[in-house]
Amino acid sequence: MIIILGMPGSGKTTQTEGLAELLGCPWFSMGEIIRQKATGENRRLMLEGKIIPDEPTLKMLWDELKGHDLVNKECIVEGNPRSIPQAQWWLEKINSGQIKFTALIHLVISAEDAEKRLSKRHRVDDEDIQVLHKRFAEYHRKVTPCLDYLKEYGLEVHQIDAAQDIEKVDADIRKALNL
Repeated sequence: MIIILGMPGSGKTTQTEGLAELLGCPWFSMGEIIRQKATGENRRLMLEGKIIPDEPTLKMLWDELKGHDLVNKECIVEGNPRSIPQAQWWLEKINSGQIKFTALIHLVISAEDAEKRLSKRHRVDDEDIQVLHKRFAEYHRKVTPCLDYLKEYGLEVHQIDAAQDIEKVDADIRKALNL
């Protein structure tokens, strides 16, 4: 399992798609799963730029993953974990042998660069600049401690400068993964 994290606009989907194609493996976008499956209160939270609660997030993710061989075949998850309880869930799955962990890639980008990128795509959760700023703040508030937690428990986090051009980011990811 390769996990790819980064702020909105860091290029997670672009890099994940290319990496999945290179490796010939499935990939899962937590954001896309949530956009497709979140309903009611969870959908409202998403549209407000907030991270939905852990339990429904992890249920949606596991429903997508559980039909795949997560031990013998590579796969990529983009955009999760986003909280300490989600990081604990990942560690439980890895430590129990349900998931073989390969690497965690963190795409790092400034809010200004991310905002420029996001202004060029047209998605419902990117349209309101105030919501976008909430998403950035929520990312730093929740995901940064999550990364620290995973490091503390022995997972190496590869920091990649996502402000570079797509090809350079791709090359840096390949280097981190020894590809």
